[in-house]
Amino acid sequence: MTWRRFRSDELPQVNPATVFLLLLAVLGVAWAAGLLRLHNEGGRLAVRVFRADRVLLTVDFRDTWLLLGFVLLMGWAVAIAVERSAWVPDTEGRLVPALAIASVLGWIFAIARASRLAYAAMSGLAVVGSLALLAPSPLTSGGTMPAIRTWLLALPNRTNTLLLLSLLLMFVATGLWTSWWVFLRRNGLVALLPTGTILAVEIINDTSPGLTLLTLIWLTAAAAVLLRLNFVALKEGWRTRHLPRAADTGWTFGEVGIEATAAILVIAFLVLPPLSSNDISAALIPGTMNPDAIHPFGIGANSSQPGTIGSIGYSEVVRPGSQLKAKSQTVMVVTGDTPVFYPYWRGIALAGWDGISWYELPGSQALPVRQQPLLAARATVPRDDLPTDSQRIEVLHNTFHVVVPPEQTLSTVFSAGEILSVDSQPTNVRGIMTSVPAPPGQTPTLVNVAGDSAPIATFDTVDRLRFTKRLQPPYNYSVTEAVPKVDVQDLQRAGTDYPAWLAPYTTLYENGRVAQGYSTDRDAEITQLAQSIVRAAGATTPYDQAKAIESWFLAKGRFTYTLRPPPATFGVRPLDYFLFASRKGFCQDFSTAMNVMLRTLGIPSRQLSGFGEGIFDEKTHQYTVNALDAHSWVEVFFPGYGWIPFEPTPDGINAPVNRPATRADLNVPLPAGAAATPGANNYKEPRGGEPVDAGNTPFPDIWRQLLIAGGALILLLLVALLLAVRWLVSVRDVPRIWRRLLFLGDRLRVPRHLGDTPHEFGGRLAASMPALDTEVRRLATLYTRASFRRGGLNQDELAEARKAWSQIRGSYAGLVARAWRDALRRGRVVRANDIVSAAEVVGSESHGPSRPR
Repeated sequence: MTWRRFRSDELPQVNPATVFLLLLAVLGVAWAAGLLRLHNEGGRLAVRVFRADRVLLTVDFRDTWLLLGFVLLMGWAVAIAVERSAWVPDTEGRLVPALAIASVLGWIFAIARASRLAYAAMSGLAVVGSLALLAPSPLTSGGTMPAIRTWLLALPNRTNTLLLLSLLLMFVATGLWTSWWVFLRRNGLVALLPTGTILAVEIINDTSPGLTLLTLIWLTAAAAVLLRLNFVALKEGWRTRHLPRAADTGWTFGEVGIEATAAILVIAFLVLPPLSSNDISAALIPGTMNPDAIHPFGIGANSSQPGTIGSIGYSEVVRPGSQLKAKSQTVMVVTGDTPVFYPYWRGIALAGWDGISWYELPGSQALPVRQQPLLAARATVPRDDLPTDSQRIEVLHNTFHVVVPPEQTLSTVFSAGEILSVDSQPTNVRGIMTSVPAPPGQTPTLVNVAGDSAPIATFDTVDRLRFTKRLQPPYNYSVTEAVPKVDVQDLQRAGTDYPAWLAPYTTLYENGRVAQGYSTDRDAEITQLAQSIVRAAGATTPYDQAKAIESWFLAKGRFTYTLRPPPATFGVRPLDYFLFASRKGFCQDFSTAMNVMLRTLGIPSRQLSGFGEGIFDEKTHQYTVNALDAHSWVEVFFPGYGWIPFEPTPDGINAPVNRPATRADLNVPLPAGAAATPGANNYKEPRGGEPVDAGNTPFPDIWRQLLIAGGALILLLLVALLLAVRWLVSVRDVPRIWRRLLFLGDRLRVPRHLGDTPHEFGGRLAASMPALDTEVRRLATLYTRASFRRGGLNQDELAEARKAWSQIRGSYAGLVARAWRDALRRGRVVRANDIVSAAEVVGSESHGPSRPR
């Protein structure tokens, strides 16, 4: 016999579901064989070992089921709120199960009366099991040991995965904490601390409308937990002192508490002013990361993992494969000329691509990226990348009124086109400059420094301008900018005589820089795809090829625009997943794909990040630019004309620039008022499903508000219906049944008189519904006995009352509906002379003898 050592990747895979089923099978066999016996008495389940006849485990279910429901509802509201905010990638569908599993396991540990040490030990196993079941790791897909080991080694460099694991751990710990304090320690205030804290932080940092409903659900469930725990404590005291209690005490106690809670919540939501929407987390927690400063296409410039989630806003890093959440905020208001041929407010041009994200080109001896540290206000930007023919330039003047802190826009100078000068504020300029040779061994990055005797050097192209001073919001600045004014024929004849400095814009990976952990094998497929597109379109010039690729992305039904595209699977490059699998994304996915395709064809292009034009007000002739207008698009270089924008994003709002076909069409004068009123080129960035601010648009979006109000109304009606069904079905004792009959009599307009006996009122009520005459009269007799006979009803009489009530209950809803319908036809529900005072009602329900008449 020979022994063979199994490799770690040949070990059998363990399925958690299989282990669970095997455990259930073992317990079933033990119970069938008589080794285990179950005994339930008064809500306490005892598990006994048959042969030793000793109690192995005692589980106390009393007064826990309703509490468990409230705890799960409370945790669900908090988990859904955090999932919808999407602060961490891939949280959707994970936080709710994590908290629910932890809460249920904690409930089981608590009702089993586990000691603190046992609860801690079992909680540790619950944490490990929950993370293994819900965390995105090879364990969830039955991965082999080498895959798990590789995943663990790479984990320290995966920021988003670490954030997700931390969030899952927090919610599992929250569920265990809540169950411990609710079911074992019976301390509701301490139990609410974790979920309340998480929800408070959520309210501070997320102002989306849906959070209000989730907050209301949490507050209602939390109040119900406190009420229920208080009542359970009362019941324990009654049990200890052997005091009897009425059967409907619990419902009455909860009914009063729920009514008081609902009144308080309504007053709070309608009267109290709303919380501030400003993020104050940094003031509360030192070192907190401000979500507004996180760029929308990935968390942090140093994060190596795609698929991140951030708030929509301006960014200088573009990373495809991520997800966005809409967060509305006015950024700036722009007045001045209308940029007909450049419908964006450009911020930065990115040229470096490493397969995962776009970045600013670094300076080196081979790549002469330079920076002018100080350009005085109103000074002309030294550049020579503008069209040589002055008739091909449209000079615009715009004033920007920025209302957000400069950190939120990274102190960027925005413009429509190439900036010629910036008034009133000094700036620094960054771009490529080949006119200044680099000395051996050095990389001079600063040029045109004040006091330098060297002649002024010019930039071959400018990537960005920033303010050199820290400005206090709100602040104003004005720019003079140049937009290429060219027609289609000129761009088709531009040729391919590209200057040498354009080399970084025609290669995919500058200096071989490729993101680690991702393969570039599918670049060949992207090249073939680009070639097939231009070949099918018959495009031969760079302009026609760029338009062909642009049109291919815009073709209806080919791609889907969404702010929440599905994330790429582990190890797959997001660009490849977008192009060949999901075909779902938003602006940075489409612009990245077009840029890469153009470069595979040898066409110089770059990635632009900035804002769409925003909302134009015809009365004030100004654009209101929102954070939701943040956008990413493509620029292509044409010799003699400069950088020309292209729009490949099929969002239904942004659209390509429609240039005149010939020079004659280009020189046709615009109709009166066209320069001030944007026409077909008045584009704005998609709102990501969020409503547009009604104050910034001439047609306020009321449909969303109507849908929200309608949904809330339907929800309230469903809750009311459920409460009505419970009110009708849950009664089991005769006094409550009689109260339902009194309510029915009022609806049927059966008169009640002062001093009526149950027999007298029952007779009139029975006469109003002959089909139920026997049942109503019998209930009147039984109610009289229950009220005045010592000892009340016996079991046979109580069963008889319940049987009669079940007959009436089947027709109850129909009788009430018919009464209301008839009353509405008459214009009133109940006649005034049919309503008696509260004293009369109490008199008819009194348990004492009736007054003599």
